[in-house]
Amino acid sequence: MKRTIYLVLISFLTFHTVLLAQTSFPWFEAVNEQQMAQENVTSDCTLERSGFNTQTGFDEIIFESKPLFVYTHPQVKKYMRHQYLMETRAHTEKINENYFVILDYKINSERAKSNYGNLEKDGKIKVNLINGEHIYLMNIARDRGKVRKSKKSTSYTGTYTLDKDDIKALKKTSISTITVLWEEGVEEYEIQNIDLLKNQMNCID
Repeated sequence: MKRTIYLVLISFLTFHTVLLAQTSFPWFEAVNEQQMAQENVTSDCTLERSGFNTQTGFDEIIFESKPLFVYTHPQVKKYMRHQYLMETRAHTEKINENYFVILDYKINSERAKSNYGNLEKDGKIKVNLINGEHIYLMNIARDRGKVRKSKKSTSYTGTYTLDKDDIKALKKTSISTITVLWEEGVEEYEIQNIDLLKNQMNCID
């Protein structure tokens, strides 16, 4: 049985002032909660590109990636001084008639692979909706993580397929939490930008 990830290793605690860096998530700050709630849906639905891709031969609708959640494990939070361990962005894509949710996980440590391992192909995430329902999405490609020593970070990308029921659920309801299955265990994340995927899914057609 896979164990739950506890990010309290000495390397994280000893080097936290070096490894962990605050980045700009203005919508997450408490002083901006009202601003976040009033954010125009149009902002979430900004397109990165749309149309026929001559290189792939596919029709594409791809939205800009936006912040979805930030996270720091409670056992190391007191050492962070308002810094975040993980920052995750998300966007949706429609490639021909196929729909995807893309999650870009950035962990502010170049040692993260020893704690998380890989993001495995066919690994699932559980998406919990605010109405009490949930859906499971499957990752279609393995990602071993890309270490950026200059930025002291490790990045992973999960590409998750959507079927008709998933699309219907995401269009209807906001997200409360996401549970991610990593190679080394599972971890649940509270979502701050709860309407992002709902807004993009309603803009995609």
